[in-house]
Amino acid sequence: MQLHTYSKDSYTKYTVQHGNEDIFRYMVDLQTNDTDVDFWLLTRNMSVLTVGPQKKPQFESRLSQLRVAYETQPLMELMASLEANSTYADEDFGDSDECQPGADCESERPHTRKRRQARGFFSHYPRYHEILSFMSGLAARYPQYCRYESLGRSNEGRHIAGLSISLNSRIRPRRVAYIQAAAHGREWITTQTVLYLAYELLSNLRAFQRVLNDVEVFLVPLVNPDGYEYTHTSDRFWRKNRHRFGGQRCSGVDINRNFGNHWNYQGASQNLCSEVYSGTAPNSEPETSAVVRYLEFNRHRVKLSLDVHSFGKFIFYPYGYARNTVPPTVNTLRSVALRAANQIGKYRGTRYTIGTSASILYEASGSLDDFAYGSLGIPLSYTLELPGDEFHVATFDIIHVCKETFAGFVEFIRHVSLY
Repeated sequence: MQLHTYSKDSYTKYTVQHGNEDIFRYMVDLQTNDTDVDFWLLTRNMSVLTVGPQKKPQFESRLSQLRVAYETQPLMELMASLEANSTYADEDFGDSDECQPGADCESERPHTRKRRQARGFFSHYPRYHEILSFMSGLAARYPQYCRYESLGRSNEGRHIAGLSISLNSRIRPRRVAYIQAAAHGREWITTQTVLYLAYELLSNLRAFQRVLNDVEVFLVPLVNPDGYEYTHTSDRFWRKNRHRFGGQRCSGVDINRNFGNHWNYQGASQNLCSEVYSGTAPNSEPETSAVVRYLEFNRHRVKLSLDVHSFGKFIFYPYGYARNTVPPTVNTLRSVALRAANQIGKYRGTRYTIGTSASILYEASGSLDDFAYGSLGIPLSYTLELPGDEFHVATFDIIHVCKETFAGFVEFIRHVSLY
């Protein structure tokens, strides 16, 4: 399968080393205010970004003035290398048609399909309807322990599908571990790690009985289905949702800037052409509001909120909106994150950096972790940035990222029972 055309195929990818605070501040200003650049990674020490052809001369001139070391790669060259070394889901899925939440989609599937689906699912990047089919299959196979539902619909009408996993018996109301992925369309690997968590838990219920004791695991593997599909058909590096504004050439809202805690305070933009456009109001997007409705309704049960992104190997806890704002339970937040990072590292030595996004990267408001902790009082609230050198993890490495991340997920879930 070809990767189709891309609206940014004339862009150039830059890897820029920051020599001082002035360069870092220049990059932060670019990310917030310039619509002809797209940041993939922005830390205090380096940036990875793509720059459009019109901006390129001015950008390189400014880097020369600042005496900054950088490397470049045409985005088309990168796309060609991805296409040559990757396997993508086919466009024709045959019997993998979208399953509506609440429907019985498993009864007519042969057992051979079940085995083939489970074996091959984590060796490629599935499309939206294949993801829903996989989720509904798990719910049908384990009806006593798994429920498949929809939190709502996206801008373009796609389901924001969820899986609830729990043991059948309980004495008191269950605590909830909420985990979501793919708020940014281009972060394909995040969805696979959350689906792998569901698959492993349900396939090994006896082994994880203690972990699931009095805990409901609620998973939303694809918060931004419209953006995710758009990255498969039109622009591999699309970040935002697909909200269209009448009479405007630009579209999309950054879901990770749209949550209603210090909305549009720092690291967000009111320019709708910006990659970090925060929307018209807090929780304005149907994807955001679907998550907010679920968390607010269950706010007294949810003890863990985990938002999975890529890339960078970071575990962030609140607060991200301001660099010098420290949560009162910072010691607990950091301790749990360190334990999760340690479990991840046992698989193949992957090392995560832990802290607030404001201190490690840059100040950014409107994120889920700040909202869950600061507005809803959810005690364990994190953003996980998965490994990778850019957004596309090679297909042969999908299963390894899933396996190592699974160990971290389980460690986070273990701590839910303490609340």
